[in-house]
Amino acid sequence: MIKLDAPLTVEEADEHVAVVRYDRPNSMNAYNEPLLRGAVDALERLDERDDVYAIVLTGKGDAFCAGVDLTDMPLTPEMDFAEYEDGLGLFQNVVRTLRHIETPVIAAVNGYALGAGCDTALACDFRIVSDEGVIGETFIDVGFVPGDGGAFLLPRLIGEARAKELIFTGRKLAGEEIVEWDLAREQVPADELLDASVDFATQLAGRPPIALGESKRLVNESFDVDLERALTDATRAQRRCSQTYDHEEAVEAFTEDRKPEFEGR
Repeated sequence: MIKLDAPLTVEEADEHVAVVRYDRPNSMNAYNEPLLRGAVDALERLDERDDVYAIVLTGKGDAFCAGVDLTDMPLTPEMDFAEYEDGLGLFQNVVRTLRHIETPVIAAVNGYALGAGCDTALACDFRIVSDEGVIGETFIDVGFVPGDGGAFLLPRLIGEARAKELIFTGRKLAGEEIVEWDLAREQVPADELLDASVDFATQLAGRPPIALGESKRLVNESFDVDLERALTDATRAQRRCSQTYDHEEAVEAFTEDRKPEFEGR
């Protein structure tokens, strides 16, 4: 286990899988500035490593991330706009990082994922929830809007009408209901959550990492470009993949009737 200069840890769960665990259990892993900055730093550093092909993001204790720590907020209404923009940008940078890094990220939602914590989970590529998991866009409860990307991400996952219902009402979804609303791929017992998440991450890590990263980028950008731009981007991505060792290895493995051994190059 690697302890960083932030309230989170990074663990090597498998040969090519890392687990980032928020470590503010007494505050339900709510965000303060050190955790916001530490999350971005940890994710970017893992993305730069040649031996990490998938990441699991979770929380220590009874919560995934319960939003912002109201006793230790990095922004206040009294700030001028530029300062407020910088403060909110700390939250938005977590979502930006999750969306922009090539490494796939699985959110292991072990408890409350509310407000900014909900948006963090939505920004991950996949979500697996425990039977104790709770997801909610609870900004409306305090007279706020989803300031961290939820109004962008949620309609893309579940459609406009359902997204508006959750955002406008602050309704929380729990357990199997999260799966029924298409916000998680599966729900498992709490004591099986980390194993299930690492198992799925290991499955992803067994695919060629460069092709996986390019595929993530193409899908993430697909809602914001027209077909011709999407095809152009796909051509560039395919060209890059065609020049990798992993592509050559996959072709050789197929002709030799064996399992390929990908190296991320």
